[in-house]
Formats: sequence, C-alpha cells, structure tokens
Amino acid sequence: MLTATWLEPIPGLWRDEAAHRYWLGDHLFPVSITGVLAHGLSETAKRAIEAKRPIWEPRGITVHAALERYSQARFLVGKSPADALLEAETVPGHHPYRDWILPLLQLPLWEEVQVIASERLGCCLTRNVAGAFDGAYVSPALSERQGQPVRVLYDLKTLSAHGRPYSTAAQLGGYMVLEASQGNHYELGQTIWSKPGEASCSTFYSREQCLSAWAAVWSSYCLSHRPF
Repeated sequence: MLTATWLEPIPGLWRDEAAHRYWLGDHLFPVSITGVLAHGLSETAKRAIEAKRPIWEPRGITVHAALERYSQARFLVGKSPADALLEAETVPGHHPYRDWILPLLQLPLWEEVQVIASERLGCCLTRNVAGAFDGAYVSPALSERQGQPVRVLYDLKTLSAHGRPYSTAAQLGGYMVLEASQGNHYELGQTIWSKPGEASCSTFYSREQCLSAWAAVWSSYCLSHRPF
C-alpha cells in the first residue's frame, strides 16, 4: 500500500466544544463552516432540524467519536483492524448506536485506503472562518491509476432508518478551502453514510464541484454578514 503520512495538527488551533467556537491562539473565529451553511437554510428547515436535535445530536456525536477512535487506532497508532474495532467500543455510550457503528467500521473502504486525518481542525485567517472535517484518505488504487497521489476529503453523516442521502458538496468545498490555506490539496470529496444496519460511500465529488458549491454559499453569507 502507498505510504501516506498522518497530517500534523495546526499549532494553536482549538475548539471550545461546549460553545462550538474555534480559536487560533487568542483569535476567535466569528463563524464556522457549519455556521455559514446554516445561513442558507430557511427558518422552517432550521426549526425542523432543532426539533429533532435530541435524536440526531447524541447519535452523531457518538458515531463520529467511534470512527475517530477507530481511525486513529488503526491508521495513526498502527493497530490491527480487530484491535481498532475494540478501541472504538471504548467510546462512552456507544452501545445504543452499535447498529450504526459496526457497519461503518466494517466498510471495505478501510481495507482499500490509508487514512491521513480524522476529526481535523482547520482554519483560514484570510476568510476568518474555521471548522472541523471528519477525515481524509489517500487512495492507492486511484493514485496508481492517475499516476500521482489522490487525496479524498470525506464527511460522515448519520441517518435514521428512513433517512435519505443528500448533497454535501458545499460543506466538503468549505473544508477544502480551509485546507488549501494550509497547503493541503484534495482531488476529491466524498460522503460516508451511516444508517442502522448499513453504511455506504457516495460517489466522488470532484474538487471543482465542491469548490463551486461552497463559493455559492460563501458569497450569499458574505453579502448578508460582511457587506464591505
């Protein structure tokens, strides 16, 4: 398998988990990627999301934590897949969400790629925005096919049994912009979907699709919040 290096964290960048705010040293970022995306939602959509927060929030936090624990154990520390799976089971409160977690961690994808980041914090001082994305990997198969390393930035979404996939191109594009400001380039974006009893990967979004979708959202946000 192609050797890939785990990305180093950005020095001084941290997140206030309770407030969901990002800091670089003593600089507080006024908005996150998710905050920019929320600006484009209707009030009806926002109310619908908030009404179901008690359901999706603990599920999302727990499943994301399990994937982070697994990814770091397997791809950063170098544990076997079986041991990494055991490591993921140490996440507090994981048991009610095992139907989401186990299929996710047993995706064939993890046998085919080298993960280089998990729950990575990013920022851009020029745009004064920050955020955290779920992960990134290098694909040896795609890299060999294209004759150069192919890096994929991915986002994990959890759904109910009847939930439907949707486009995350704008969100992926926002994270690509943050990473580009740090010198990290991604050729593709992808969504990983986790539902009870199943997990799947979306088709790839091109870098251009992601950046175009993000540009539309960012422009709308700036017109409203930064008219200068």
